[in-house]
Amino acid sequence: MSATRNDVSADRPPAPSVDAVNRLRRRIDAVRIREHLRRTEAALRDADHDHLTPTQRRRRQRHLDRLAAYRRRGEFPTNRTEAERTPLFVGSDGTPCAVAHLMLEAGREDLVESVQAADPTVRIEDLPDEHPVVEWVEANGLTKAEAARIQPTYPEGVQFATTCGPVPCWLAGAFVTLVGAAVFAASEYVGYRFASEAFPDNALKRRGVLGYVTVLNLFLAPLLALVLFALFP
Repeated sequence: MSATRNDVSADRPPAPSVDAVNRLRRRIDAVRIREHLRRTEAALRDADHDHLTPTQRRRRQRHLDRLAAYRRRGEFPTNRTEAERTPLFVGSDGTPCAVAHLMLEAGREDLVESVQAADPTVRIEDLPDEHPVVEWVEANGLTKAEAARIQPTYPEGVQFATTCGPVPCWLAGAFVTLVGAAVFAASEYVGYRFASEAFPDNALKRRGVLGYVTVLNLFLAPLLALVLFALFP
């Protein structure tokens, strides 16, 4: 009897490992961070910087190009210590955040090390104006607010946005709700057409198929909306 039970257990598909789930979460969150950096870079390139000196303008352009390369590479630190989205200057594996990456590219390892030693989860907007990091930011053609906007947050897995970047959260929620409702309506319409054509003379089977499609939609449409909302930077 035990041999039979073992044979049955051996035929069952293996459950997804925790590592596989975590890898999927990190990939999804990398998409969110990459989109955050893309929007930020575009906004900073469009911003008025005529008041800057020629040196500051050159440095600003160079750093935005470096930010674009950092985004495309897609290697971001992961915060494994905080339950909520929290900035992380350098990850435990040595991966720098976007702002730290710009400093390292400029040869300012000393600034990165000082921040990492003092508070690796510091927010740029919380630093005093006379802080060496803020002084470096301004000397390189960026403002404190722009550096704070560059600095994304790094959760361990997928968490819902507490802020939605340049998009107000109510607008992000309205958008994903509209998308979810549209997906639900389209799926219901397709299901109705399929059931009508497949069982034109059998009302019971038509209702059964429509009921199945509706139940499936009630699960998938909200799930899609939640995933879209979670991806808003």
